[in-house]
Amino acid sequence: MSKPFRLQPILDLAEREAEKSALRLGTLTAQAGQLELKLQLLQRYREEYLERFRQALRENPRNLPFGNFHEFMDKLDTAISQQQVTVEQAREQVAAGRREHIDRRRRVKAFGTLADRHQSATQLQERRAEQRALDEISSQHSSRKARSA
Repeated sequence: MSKPFRLQPILDLAEREAEKSALRLGTLTAQAGQLELKLQLLQRYREEYLERFRQALRENPRNLPFGNFHEFMDKLDTAISQQQVTVEQAREQVAAGRREHIDRRRRVKAFGTLADRHQSATQLQERRAEQRALDEISSQHSSRKARSA
């Protein structure tokens, strides 16, 4: 019977950690995508608002509340800047999550390699033991034939 791989619990743990890191990476990537989408929406809204203001300025320049426009644009620019910071932080978290996941996969691969080597060595030992047993049986059989002849 083959000897069990003594590091199997560590390999199992490494595999679970790799799965968890993959899930975390997926969650971080999805969150970053949502934050980037929100940034794009804010930027698009700013451009649309600016274009509507320009159109209104062309049509009737006397009745436009410039103060409200500038105040609202300042608020939009602040929101966009804050969202850009948030998006950059999310991208950094995704990069860190990706590095962590790669590290976890490397560990699984390393322990998997050790497990494969253990299995190969065990199989080789078993084949050698079987061959010795067959050689012994053959030797005993030849001895009996020689005695009876």
